[in-house]
Amino acid sequence: MGLIYLTQLKNRLSYESINELYPDSIPGIVQHEGVGFIMVNSSKYGPLAIGNEGIHYLKDNTVEGKDPLVNFGSRAVEHLIRTNSFEYTPDILVNSLYDSEKDEVAAFEELIGSHGGLGGEQSHPFLMHPVEWNLNNEEIIGAEELHRILKNKLN
Repeated sequence: MGLIYLTQLKNRLSYESINELYPDSIPGIVQHEGVGFIMVNSSKYGPLAIGNEGIHYLKDNTVEGKDPLVNFGSRAVEHLIRTNSFEYTPDILVNSLYDSEKDEVAAFEELIGSHGGLGGEQSHPFLMHPVEWNLNNEEIIGAEELHRILKNKLN
């Protein structure tokens, strides 16, 4: 995952503002062969996942063109909506490509996975816990939810 902060303005820039200030940026980033999708926040539509061939409108879970999230796991929308809610979410969040034949992501750093990104084996985390905890029915999205569940089990 790559995080792009356009720091000339104090607040996070909207999709519309980025297009106005830097009209070639978003099209240039999403067409790069190493990019799976980007996430930006539209003042009109809310968070958007944009790929080279389509847009996923995260707020209402609709897609225009080819869904850029199709290969990034069944929980991609929930994870991106969560990330979009963070106080310091970047102006442009860039997620690398996912090669389904190799089951690998193209990391932007020298790691095996994609720190914080979606795609590949990292989309299927596991938790080792005592069997009596029975967490099979738990919906865990993000570290905060995992922390809450673990705290409840330990109390």
